[in-house]
Amino acid sequence: MNIKNIKKLIPILLVICLLSGCWDKVEIDRRSFVLTLGIDAGEEISKVKDLKKLKPDEPFTDNNMKVLNITYAFPDISQLSPEKGGVAEDKSINVDAYSMEDAFSKATSRSSREISFGHSKLILFGTGLFAYPDVAKEVLDYLQRQPAVNRNTLVVIAEGKVEDYIKNKTLTEKNIQGYISGLVENSDRNSSIIPLDLNEFLQNLSETGNAIMPLLSKEEGNKGLQLLGSGIIKNYEFKGTLSPTETSNVKMVRGKLKGGKKVIYKDGHPIDFEIDGMERKIKVTGEDNKLIFNIDINLEGEIKGYYLKEEIYSENVLEEIENNFNKALKEEMETTVKMIQGKYGVDVFGLSNYVQRYHPKVWNKIKDNWEEAFVNSVVKVDIKCHIRRIGVSK
Repeated sequence: MNIKNIKKLIPILLVICLLSGCWDKVEIDRRSFVLTLGIDAGEEISKVKDLKKLKPDEPFTDNNMKVLNITYAFPDISQLSPEKGGVAEDKSINVDAYSMEDAFSKATSRSSREISFGHSKLILFGTGLFAYPDVAKEVLDYLQRQPAVNRNTLVVIAEGKVEDYIKNKTLTEKNIQGYISGLVENSDRNSSIIPLDLNEFLQNLSETGNAIMPLLSKEEGNKGLQLLGSGIIKNYEFKGTLSPTETSNVKMVRGKLKGGKKVIYKDGHPIDFEIDGMERKIKVTGEDNKLIFNIDINLEGEIKGYYLKEEIYSENVLEEIENNFNKALKEEMETTVKMIQGKYGVDVFGLSNYVQRYHPKVWNKIKDNWEEAFVNSVVKVDIKCHIRRIGVSK
């Protein structure tokens, strides 16, 4: 292309730049940025069985059927300004709907601003939703198809009514999203939380139909909220919960534990061992058509407390305490594994990923019957605790 032709193109390019723009431009003060999305079973979710009787060519006239109860929570931007700063309290829109798209349409009709999911931080699922696997699949399909929903959004399952949690006022934060995000950020030190984002959640369910989710519940007497333990989803159905201790054990067997504490009692006094590092190694063998997993876990940490008049400087005493922890934690880990195998039959430890990645020949033989292979497998755990520090005594 010669210089004359280039000169002719320049005015055309300039005109194009001037005439083009954001065709869907919406001013920021005309948007409602949904930070928390609450998804729960509606009052009439049991009626979904009747919908199966409808033929595809029949009209659906009951558009007000309450299959789902959806809450959209967004910050009150009127509270934000350069002078005020800080974090705004949440406002919310709660709707009943027969589908997620129906809920969005109804929420839009109640909002003077455009609803946006680009800044979503938290999705709360009610346990009641997973009592109806077919409805749960519809909800998850909707989330999977929405590119606007942030895939890094935290996913949590809640006991009771989700709307009540979103409206709950916590002691340290102005909204539920900030509270949950803060707890998850501290999960490196809180071993009873296994963080889960939307991308991993959808991937787990699409591959196996199973997932382990952080569990949100209310303290006794409704004194506050707590994010402790886990909820188990199997075949898109809520099956039960794991206690904080069981969740911590799962996290350790998975090799994801970065911090936390374990305790034993010696002479009637608690000895707290704060973990600040771990290493996990797995070996798998086959015997009589049964998988045998040998999991070696090395823990490092320090003693945080014992008994004022007792000294633990002696090498023999420290070795005895380490051996006590080794034995106690080994029994605790293996008990948790056997309970999950027998009660839930869900591989929450990531063992299938290990076999698939490092033993593809074995995986190809059992992948179609992995659940059975997992339930019948033998999982042996060997613990080695190393006390690196004992704190200041005098």
